[in-house]
Amino acid sequence: MTPAMRPPAPDEQLGWLVDRAQISDLLYRFARALDEKDFEGYAGLYAEDGELVLPWGGHRGRAGLAEHVRGDLGGFGATHHISSNHLIEVDGDSAASRSYLQAVHVLDAADRRTHWDVGGWYDCSYRRTAEGWRFTRVAITDVWHGGVERD
Repeated sequence: MTPAMRPPAPDEQLGWLVDRAQISDLLYRFARALDEKDFEGYAGLYAEDGELVLPWGGHRGRAGLAEHVRGDLGGFGATHHISSNHLIEVDGDSAASRSYLQAVHVLDAADRRTHWDVGGWYDCSYRRTAEGWRFTRVAITDVWHGGVERD
């Protein structure tokens, strides 16, 4: 992905800024939904044909995505996802981004000192829909792991 270039015309710049803000907000809602265990809300952030690509598997389509993510993250006592350094490139009604991720996964809610951590980035693709910007693809690249692995 190349660095995002802003359009030259002021009226185009406003639309570009609004699109980037909406996509950034989508990334924040993505993390918040995971941490609040709102798996249905999380799935609603994807286009109908959206895809989640994880280093250990994935899922295609909005249908069944909530159940898939619940199976992956629902057993943790808590999670804490951070999405930062959003580099967003908008091209009409499609867009792409890379953002950094750090995620803490608490193994047992009664012992918040025991956790499994991961860092890396999200590579995402988006489509403007009648519902607003939605993910068409979220691919996670894990760069590092720490803490205690879950059995």
